[in-house]
Amino acid sequence: MKKILMTATSVLLALTVFSANTDLADASVSDVIDEAKSHLGVPYQFGGTTPSGFDCSGYLVYIFNQTTDETLPRTAAQQSNYGESISKSDLQKGDLVFFNTRGSGVGHSGMYIGGGEFIHSSASQGISIADIDDPYYWGDRYVGAQRVLEENNKEKVKSETFEPLPDGEYHDVRKSFFAYHEITQLGKDGIINGYRDGTYKPNNQLSRGQAASLLANALDLDTSSTNAPFVDVSPNNHHAGAITAVAEEGLFTGNTDNEFMPADPMTRGHTANVFYHAFDLGGYAYDGSFDDVSDSHQFSRHIDALAGAGITTGNKDGDYEPGRATTRAHFAVFLYESLNL
Repeated sequence: MKKILMTATSVLLALTVFSANTDLADASVSDVIDEAKSHLGVPYQFGGTTPSGFDCSGYLVYIFNQTTDETLPRTAAQQSNYGESISKSDLQKGDLVFFNTRGSGVGHSGMYIGGGEFIHSSASQGISIADIDDPYYWGDRYVGAQRVLEENNKEKVKSETFEPLPDGEYHDVRKSFFAYHEITQLGKDGIINGYRDGTYKPNNQLSRGQAASLLANALDLDTSSTNAPFVDVSPNNHHAGAITAVAEEGLFTGNTDNEFMPADPMTRGHTANVFYHAFDLGGYAYDGSFDDVSDSHQFSRHIDALAGAGITTGNKDGDYEPGRATTRAHFAVFLYESLNL
């Protein structure tokens, strides 16, 4: 696909997936709860992460991924350390709740939906609603809660004041940061945005869903259809239109189970593959090599093309790290260099 498709308008939209989306945040609690309830009755499946069957943590990962840009950790124990710890008396709709079902530690997770109830994937009843203070089981096993949805923190956010910064400047991107020039310039040009607190969070990883939205916007693809051809992307998914579009263009595929895995990190290897096709880099050659990219690597020619075009140089050890997650900073560098070829 030719990079000429990147019109000025589409480029300006390109990195809006990186900004703090206040409209999404304001609607996220009701959206997440509606999505959660739409799966009532789905059976429990150990290790399940799709509507054919869920385990407790896989269920939460799925519903949050379908409705927000919040990527939850995969296990209940990991989820219990994610977000802001809150007391039981301060529970609000959308908060994650955790239980000790194994004798010690966190063994089960669910989501509070108000009225003393939580929704979860029960081993005996599948997706169902239970009383958080159930005297026969859940009440005695409750161990804590975490707040991850931005709406539940909006009053706290409103009460804080942040020092205004010039366009393209961010509190957490200093002049000594390796990607300062690229991030700052793209910000000044209106191509990328930071968060409401004036940060850019350059070291946060980019998910496959976010990358799909970025690519679809940059290439001005038609995202009106939300019927993605993957079992783990519902029409309600925040990135459904973009995922559908990039799949139709042949730029993304799923795994052998027909899953897109929108919450999974976008690796540096896959990023090279996408940029190779999106920016028509087939004509670039690289006369060097990366220690961790053999000639037989599935993304070898794509990575070499990126290097040949001057988009990447790898790390100081001579590695490209194709399996590593692409960060917001690295993606900004790749994008800046690609736009200035």
